[in-house]
Amino acid sequence: MTDPSDGAPEVIDLVWYVNAIGEDVNYARSTEAEARQLVEDFIGKDNPYKVPESIVERAVLEVGADLYYRKASRNGVVQMEGVEPQLFRLNRDPMAAAYPLLRRYLVMGL
Repeated sequence: MTDPSDGAPEVIDLVWYVNAIGEDVNYARSTEAEARQLVEDFIGKDNPYKVPESIVERAVLEVGADLYYRKASRNGVVQMEGVEPQLFRLNRDPMAAAYPLLRRYLVMGL
């Protein structure tokens, strides 16, 4: 998925994506498993619509990151580190970032 020469791993996992270190590594792995289950449940068993694997993996990363950052949030509001930290509200539905990625490949109801 990525070029190894840019410092990113060949296969992007949630631990790398959210820059989890120390005790947070296990938490990131568990949230990645939860995200994968949510995405696979939404797509359907055995990917009947043939959503490309790269899109599925991106959806898992986005959902997983949303789930991961909930740990740092209080009442759905999180403050990210940086020069000038800004508050932002997390989605209540962790799949919100995945829907636009997956929508074009899935048959939607009327």
